[in-house]
Amino acid sequence: MTVHKCLGCIYIAVMLSAHLAAGIVTSSENDDEYLTQKEIILEKSYHGLIRENETLVEITPLIKVDEEKICNFHILKKPYHEIPFEIELANNLGILKARRTLNCEKRKSYHFEIVAVYCDGTPSNTANVHITVIDINEYAPTFLEPSYVTEVDEGRLYNEILRVEATDKDCTPLFGDVCKYEILNNDEPFSIDNEGSIKNTEPLSHKASHNHILSVVAYDCAMKESAAIMVSIKVRRVCETKFLGMPERIDYTSGSTESLQLFPNARLDLCDISCKSEDLSIHASIALKTKHISFGCDRDISNCTSSQKMKDLLPHGAEWTKELSYDEGVEPIFHFDGSTGVVVPDTVVDHYDFSTRAFSILTMFRHNSQGVTNKHVKEHIVCSADDHKMNRHHMALFVRNCRLILLLRKNFNEGDLNIFSPAEWRWKIPEVCDNEWHHYVVNVEDPAKVDLFIDGVRFENSIEDRHSNPEVIDDWPLHAAHGVNTSLAIGACYQSLENRLKHGFNGDISEVKVTLNGVLTTEDIKCGTTCAEHLLSPNQSPTKNKNTDSVGAQIQSNIQLNEIYIEAQTKHDIEQLMRKIQYINIKQNPTVGRRNIEVRTALTCSNASSLRLPPIETYIMVNEPVAPLGIDIDVGSASLETSDQDPQSDSIKITISGTSNKLVSYQEIKLGVHILDKIYIDSLSKNSGKMEGKNYLDSCSVVVFPSLNPDHEDIQIDGDESLSSSMDIKTNINKDGVEMIGKDTILNYLNVLRSLVYSNKKPAYYLNRVFKLSCAQLSSQYKSAEYTLTLTVLHPKQTLFKSTNIPPSSSLSNVNAIGNTNTETTYHLNTGSISDNDNQATDSKVYSYSQLHTNDVQEPKSHVHSFVHKAEGSHLTMLIVLVSVFLAVLLCGVSIARLKNNQKYTDRHQPCPKIVDDGLVWDDSALTITINPMQTDAVSEDSSESENSDSEDEEALKDGFAHINQLEWDNTNIFQQ
Repeated sequence: MTVHKCLGCIYIAVMLSAHLAAGIVTSSENDDEYLTQKEIILEKSYHGLIRENETLVEITPLIKVDEEKICNFHILKKPYHEIPFEIELANNLGILKARRTLNCEKRKSYHFEIVAVYCDGTPSNTANVHITVIDINEYAPTFLEPSYVTEVDEGRLYNEILRVEATDKDCTPLFGDVCKYEILNNDEPFSIDNEGSIKNTEPLSHKASHNHILSVVAYDCAMKESAAIMVSIKVRRVCETKFLGMPERIDYTSGSTESLQLFPNARLDLCDISCKSEDLSIHASIALKTKHISFGCDRDISNCTSSQKMKDLLPHGAEWTKELSYDEGVEPIFHFDGSTGVVVPDTVVDHYDFSTRAFSILTMFRHNSQGVTNKHVKEHIVCSADDHKMNRHHMALFVRNCRLILLLRKNFNEGDLNIFSPAEWRWKIPEVCDNEWHHYVVNVEDPAKVDLFIDGVRFENSIEDRHSNPEVIDDWPLHAAHGVNTSLAIGACYQSLENRLKHGFNGDISEVKVTLNGVLTTEDIKCGTTCAEHLLSPNQSPTKNKNTDSVGAQIQSNIQLNEIYIEAQTKHDIEQLMRKIQYINIKQNPTVGRRNIEVRTALTCSNASSLRLPPIETYIMVNEPVAPLGIDIDVGSASLETSDQDPQSDSIKITISGTSNKLVSYQEIKLGVHILDKIYIDSLSKNSGKMEGKNYLDSCSVVVFPSLNPDHEDIQIDGDESLSSSMDIKTNINKDGVEMIGKDTILNYLNVLRSLVYSNKKPAYYLNRVFKLSCAQLSSQYKSAEYTLTLTVLHPKQTLFKSTNIPPSSSLSNVNAIGNTNTETTYHLNTGSISDNDNQATDSKVYSYSQLHTNDVQEPKSHVHSFVHKAEGSHLTMLIVLVSVFLAVLLCGVSIARLKNNQKYTDRHQPCPKIVDDGLVWDDSALTITINPMQTDAVSEDSSESENSDSEDEEALKDGFAHINQLEWDNTNIFQQ
């Protein structure tokens, strides 16, 4: 019993202990759950933004709590750190505020921790708070200096004169960085970059302004402007050593034959050069530049004895030269493009045998080496060749590969046919290809003695090439050919088997003369090359005063007397010598126009230091002679007449001639075409007739209709710099055309007009353009009639077909053919019986649109030296077209009638031709076209031509265009049904 009681007590005790343990565990779990709920009240971190001028912090995410549990917040402060914030509880949110406005410039961010406090006083878990202060643009940039002052030398361009700098107190790059500087007064020749660097945009002048005051401001990146500061730039006067008192233009009256002082007021300003006067040496050179005048200066050959005994093969106004393109002047200039030339009549030189007798060739030309793609092609100045049967060259002077070559072949009856003899002399000289005018004389006394003179000086080879320059080539004599005479040509060589000129010259030729049965003497050659205009040095001056001669001065002149070299020791000496330099032109009728003068000066000290002065460029303007009262001026100027004279007795008429229509292709007009390259301007007097040498114009205008579209149309001057350097013509180009003003010669006006290049990047917009040219003389007292040029754009669309030539006896010689194809009809123009495939390549083309015009202007006529015959007028072409259409309609009607009467042949029925956009479709069942075989240019030449012989036949299709060939009609059975 006792044991049972004890066991019961133990059981009760164990159970009580278990219950007590269970109670304790439950209480611990509740406590942990309560603490966990406290810890997740706040997020781990919060981020806030606050502006400098505000106190409320924009917090992310929001500090959300339950006000039933949380009653307050605390900011945990750290030692030595100020936390200018406070946090409040409102509407279940923690509101964070700043106790005062913050300053980003002092402190940009704040870091601290917060805790939430339960209502029972228990704190929650902590949370990190990061607050950034947002900057506002409260400060403007300020410059480091209140003002800036500097000095510069006049006449210089500086990369940097000075640098200004500004700063900004704002704390962020947007508001705190300086991004721009500006000069407020824009009328000053200065600029400033974003780094504050100031420089001048043009050279400064102390005379114009000795001090430039600039107002400069700075901007931050938000474009807040600073207060302006003053920048003072002082200009120091720099004494430049140079000649003063030099005129910009010097006027000289033609025909006066008096000398003219060029620099009567010349004065040398030495400034403060660091060289003693006794150690100083002054060098000056004065050069007369006249390269733009034919040979390079005015020449007076009227007194030369050679002029009476020479035969002129290229005279101006002769029957055989009137179709050549030329520029008027005292010495006319003929233009050759490699495809033109003339044959000299037998009445001038009658089949002269150059191989048996002495002769001289005098010529003056300017070779255009840049326009020649193949320098190995012969370019003839003069050529004597067979007049028929063969192509043998007997004598020729030509240019090839920058060499001047004389060809002289012996005849078959001059010695043994098996013996070589000199036949070619090849001079390798730079003058041939320098694109400048030069005077050449070739003296041939016999095959063993041939001399060349260039610009009046006999050619002498150097020691190195004395055996190879000139290179002499031997050859056999020409083979026998009975009954064959020679034909003398200029600018090309006559090929009798091809009946055309070939191997043409590229460039300009002023004269070609020959002497027969003798050669020119050295005096004759020198007389022909001596310039009539030159400079007079001080020791040549007719007003020379011996009392004023400079002691120790040295004066030299070149042979041509167009350059003077002076060396003097003192400033006074050089000034006196410069004032005595004169210009004179002893030619009776000198060329009116401009002559450039260039003065170069250098100072040398005994210590080997030297100073080159700026070159001086001025010019002499040779003007028309001034007539006294009561005397008429008969050349190129107004007549000053007494009251009893008829004012119209010597009236002036300006005529403009040229091609009135110009056809161009797409590619040509895109690259640019010379619109007025074929015009001629003449000044005519009622009494005197055509006036040459002193013609001049005051203005010319080219009007374009309709006006140009600047987006894709343009007119430019080809070679503007080279033209403007030697002319007094001012040119203004706008959308309405070209205006040219300035008194200058007709030759110079022609050079400018012929250099006008019109281009159109979108040629399909217009079918044609009209250019109207008019010129005026004597301040618009005399005006030309309006010259009109129509520029037509040819649109290549049709399919090309192959045609062949017909004999010149064709009954329809003006129309080659009307092509019989399925979809189109193409019209061809006859180019004549004498044709050159190479030269027709650009003229013989097929177009879907072709507008042909007739005109009464100068065009090359068809004769022995013509290359291409001109197309006949469009009226006959239109008549043929109308007749063709009528025949087509008639054939259509006949076909329909036959079909109605023969229904059993319905399977052979063909539809009636219709006129469509692309052409006419022909029913050619009763039409016969007879076609001749194609003519060829296969010729055989002499051995002298064999090395350069080329095939003259090429494919009749190039760049989408076709040659114009010839067809002959056979209409004998058109109506035989």
